[in-house]
Order: sequence, then C-alpha cells, then structure tokens
Amino acid sequence: MANRGGRRDVLQTLDDRELLRRYRLDRAGIMFVVDLLRDAITSPTRRHNAITPEKKVITTLRYLATGKMQQCSSDDLGLSQSSVRRVITQTLTALSQPNIVTQFVSFPLDARTLHTHKRAFMDIAGFPGVVGVIDGTHVRIIAPSEDEAVFINRKNFHSINVQIVFNAACKILDIVAKWPGSTHDARMLSESGIRQLFERRYVPANCHLLGDSGYPCKPWLLTPYLQPRQAPQLNYN
Repeated sequence: MANRGGRRDVLQTLDDRELLRRYRLDRAGIMFVVDLLRDAITSPTRRHNAITPEKKVITTLRYLATGKMQQCSSDDLGLSQSSVRRVITQTLTALSQPNIVTQFVSFPLDARTLHTHKRAFMDIAGFPGVVGVIDGTHVRIIAPSEDEAVFINRKNFHSINVQIVFNAACKILDIVAKWPGSTHDARMLSESGIRQLFERRYVPANCHLLGDSGYPCKPWLLTPYLQPRQAPQLNYN
C-alpha cells in the first residue's frame, strides 16, 4: 500500500517483526517517538504532500539502524536524498532538545532512588555505596573539515568522546556527548555537570560512582589501585 506521492505507509504494510528488523522499534514504539516529537517536527506548510511526522521518524530510525542514507531513500520510504538529509537533521535536532532528553536521562537526587541503585550494585558484587558507573566511549565520525586533528583519538581514528554514567540495569543516568576524540576522560569529568552534583553535595553523602584508572580517585569517585599490594586492595579492585 502506498499513499499519495508514491510513499509507502510501512506502519500499515509491515508487521511488528519486520518493523523491528528494519527500524529497531515495533509500531507502538515508533508511535511513541512520533507522539513525543509531533509538535516539533510537524511541517508548518499546508502542502497536500507534506512529509508527515510518522514518515520523518521512520526515515530517521532507518538511518540510525543502518547508518546509510541510501537505505532511507529506497522504495519503502520513497524520499529523495535531499529530503532524507533534511528530515534526519530535523528529527535528531528535536530528539536532542533538553526538554526531551531529560524525560529519559536524569541523574537521581532523591534518597529512595539512590538507595535502590545502591542495593542493585550490592546484589551484583557486594560493593557498598555505589549509585552508578562512569566510563567513556568513542563514537566514530567522518573527519571534520575544521580542527580535524583534535578529533583523532588514542586509537587513531576520528571520534567524539562520550561520557556516560549508568546504573546497575545499564540505564543511562547522565551523558555528555560534545568532546572531540583526543580529549582525556579526566578533563571531560572535571568540566561536567555530574562532578558539580557530587562536589556541591546535591548528591547525598556515602554515594559513589565507580570508574576506571582513567579517572582521578575522589571521595565520590572510586577508581582501582594501580599497583595493589595487599589482600584488601586486591579485593577492592
């Protein structure tokens, strides 16, 4: 089935299994994202063949699932390459707005939620007081035309260095995704909001993050001993 303009309505023609395979979300998931962004991505134009919010979300999901714009302009979506680029940019911009992100990514400050996180980490490895784990990951990018060298990371490819804090269920609690690949993890931490939350005591005492040796050891950030010599240090590591 295709709607006017030769655009196929995949929400009507594909079952959930096929939607998951192509777009990583079933129909309910796709519509959840559509409703979340509808106001931000609805075209103000009154053209009869304007691209719908549903089509914009589906196109963006197809790109995120494959990393290839060519897949987005194939016969199941029926958009030109220029339309695909415009749609993806608009949808990703809407998704990254603070009013959207903070609905799903927010570091807890209330004692009850923090206690739940502590208990979950305690159940994993008997490690007390941990409310989150912090680490960095490099997201590969195409070499930029400006300041290209600063985006080359220690593994010698271009990237954005992304700092993530997550809980025992691997749910993201805090994320910083703006630093070029050459930036050290310790610097990202020093200029992040998560450091301010702990050092200004918005997070209650006796709550800790775990990090690897790329981070400095702090009262609220526990890192490994570089040369453990005694049994307690080995057990801690």
